[in-house]
Amino acid sequence: MTSNAFPGSAPHSGIVFTDLDGTLLDFHSYAPSPEAVGELGEMLRRRVLVIPVSSKTADEIRHMTQSLPFTGPAIAEGGAVVLAADGSVSVSGPARSELVELLRRLQAGGWPLRGMSEMSVQEVVELTGLDAMAAERAMMRAASEPFIFSTSSGGKDCNGLDRAVAAAGATLVRGGRFWHLHGKGIDKGAGVRSLLVRISNDDVPPTAAIGDAWNDLAMFEEVDMSFILGDAVDSRMLPEGVIRVAASGPPGFVEAVQHIKNSWFPSA
Repeated sequence: MTSNAFPGSAPHSGIVFTDLDGTLLDFHSYAPSPEAVGELGEMLRRRVLVIPVSSKTADEIRHMTQSLPFTGPAIAEGGAVVLAADGSVSVSGPARSELVELLRRLQAGGWPLRGMSEMSVQEVVELTGLDAMAAERAMMRAASEPFIFSTSSGGKDCNGLDRAVAAAGATLVRGGRFWHLHGKGIDKGAGVRSLLVRISNDDVPPTAAIGDAWNDLAMFEEVDMSFILGDAVDSRMLPEGVIRVAASGPPGFVEAVQHIKNSWFPSA
């Protein structure tokens, strides 16, 4: 395939992959600013494909995109789930049930973890600030298991958990609110790669990514230009060339998009 577009669509002038919570969406209100929505519309007019890349579930992303100018695919559950523009869904890695079983083994080994699968809707509401219906959407997962460290449960020190997870053939990723268990090799970078192959094998337009947390670092490795918002992630962890934007949430998203526009459309 030599066109840089999905079948039936016009060629794209660029592709922007964006995190949601803490980036396009305010971390606490889960809402974009009017300015951020305006930039999404401007990207659409310039034929830039903007693709959400989030730890949110497919149901959460479908619900959110109903009110925002997204026209293409999306990546859910931190790269484990890809939603095509036609509504079809593909899942990578083991089913959530296998990851829940891994979590149980880690707990039995003394790791002080509490998985989302163990939580009530009310507990998720309290941890996230979502309303009950939104919390239920967040809990409906296909191939990931979010968890928190349960400091009240005692157990061994949490250093080395990444090695224990890797030894079990899985992937550990840190997000903004939760840590996440995925199948081996599953992260936002893998989701981005899978979509870029679908978009084109040899004629990909310029690409960029915007995020604010540790789980965004993998997707930064897959694009031409990337932006980290806020100061949560230490600069020593960032891939080479990542641009830091001081503001987080929608203001940072707007600033990053303006930088992208200036780079891709300098004469506009």
